[in-house]
Amino acid sequence: MNNKRKYILVIMLLPWLTVPFIGKKAMKRFSLTAAFIGLLFGLQSVYANKKGWWRVHTRLFPNVLGEIPFIIGPFFVGSIWILKFTFGKFLRYTLINLGVDFFHIYIFVNWLHRVGIASLIRLKEYQALILFTANAAIMYGFQWLIDKKVSPEKTKSLIKRILS
Repeated sequence: MNNKRKYILVIMLLPWLTVPFIGKKAMKRFSLTAAFIGLLFGLQSVYANKKGWWRVHTRLFPNVLGEIPFIIGPFFVGSIWILKFTFGKFLRYTLINLGVDFFHIYIFVNWLHRVGIASLIRLKEYQALILFTANAAIMYGFQWLIDKKVSPEKTKSLIKRILS
């Protein structure tokens, strides 16, 4: 395994070391939203590759979308952490997401480009920031809908009806 693939493997697995500190309640509450937004980003990645917006040059798994390790690693786990600490406080959520997205696009992607793993091609950095910000808004809205539809009161009453 070459160094680039090792970097990707570490990037994918390192966030999972923090999962025990998230807590079961937060994992249950936010994992569906994190999976949804990861799926959305995966679909966007397929489109982005066709349009040449960005390219992942080094793949961890052959014949698999190059973005998958990033989606199932830092993107999934990071989404849960952000939702855990900010959901219900929209301004805080927005500011934290902007900071994380800014770091991702202007620092992390530049590092990935320098080491030859991935790069933006036809998408400018500010356009990627807009795309990621839109995804963050969709993620917040999706979680809001889940919380609205599956409130604890409704869940408790449903369990009582099922058990009685």
